Amino acid sequence: MTTTTPHTPPPAADIQDVCPATLVTIPSGGTAYLVSRHNEALQVLSDPLFSRQEVFRTQGTNYTGPGASSTGDMLLDMDPPQHSRIRGLVAKAFSRRRVEAMRPGVQQILDGLLTDLAAQGPPADLVEKLCLPLPITVVCQLLGVSYDDREWFQERSYILASTVDTPETKLRAVNELRAYLTEIIAEKRRSPKDDLISELVSARAEERLSEEELINLSVLLLPAGYETTANQITKSLFALLEVPDEYAALCANPAGVPAASEELMRLHPSVLTPGFRVATKDVAVGEVTIPAGSLVIVSDALANRDPEIFECPQDMDLRRRENPHLAFGHGLHFCLGAALARVELEVVMTGLVTRFPGLRFAVEPDTIRWHTQRRFRGPSELPVTW
Repeated sequence: MTTTTPHTPPPAADIQDVCPATLVTIPSGGTAYLVSRHNEALQVLSDPLFSRQEVFRTQGTNYTGPGASSTGDMLLDMDPPQHSRIRGLVAKAFSRRRVEAMRPGVQQILDGLLTDLAAQGPPADLVEKLCLPLPITVVCQLLGVSYDDREWFQERSYILASTVDTPETKLRAVNELRAYLTEIIAEKRRSPKDDLISELVSARAEERLSEEELINLSVLLLPAGYETTANQITKSLFALLEVPDEYAALCANPAGVPAASEELMRLHPSVLTPGFRVATKDVAVGEVTIPAGSLVIVSDALANRDPEIFECPQDMDLRRRENPHLAFGHGLHFCLGAALARVELEVVMTGLVTRFPGLRFAVEPDTIRWHTQRRFRGPSELPVTW
């Protein structure tokens, strides 16, 4: 059974039929090549001739997205070999095997949140009671950051993901986060714990990364470790609750949650900031030659609706078997936390359909407020009852 919801975007085929790389005008007045097909997106995101570092150097922080620095020295702005070296220091912490070992702990956190939710009774805002607390708790435990500081660092993280705050405000927020994490790093040096920042401090002691790289990586991992996941959980639950029959079907068969969660991520990815690259040489993408120095924009959201890859791409098919979506990107900058985000979304959805079979919106869906001034588009609240 497939379902099309009122919030389904218009067909992507209109632009995909034009060209594999379409020259478009961007808000700054310049031009860029928009890549909207799946196979061509894979090419651009994996080919080293398309540089992320050159985007920062030639276009600035307006194009680099969340986690960008004023000097281009964040992991998201790097190319190999620097990118490979630094990413390698944290990749093991987010490996599928290590993340699976974290699943019981994630489940324990969820069980506590759902017990509190049931004790409170309806109605409730799932963003406040579940979608935010779970990934924040997980990332605090992973990094070794105090959960009691969450409101403070959430405020700064919120500013960094804003599309309206001034560069000065963002710089102040990132500097405050740097100072905060510098103190935590100093504490880990004095008293190492079993957490990721302690591991990175050890790598620093072995001169596998510089002090600046250590601080920048910590600044990136804290907001990135919960912001996108919280938004993905919220967007997925919103889309699922819009179709009560589908929610009921998962209640009857919780084993269907993994496939359902992948489909919800395909249709409603957390991050809609497209992938920017700069061609360092003339490169052929399909039948189009992109000149050296050109800005290239990869739309993961459009690629996720490519009819050449996905049957009935506009339909929500929660039992879709083949689902090579690009919600986590692809290639060198494939999302580090993809495996952990998948576990968190699966655990949340399974817990809800198991313990709250009567879950439904407490208000009309079209009255729910959404973020409109952030790089992460999604509901800012999720009022439900049961």
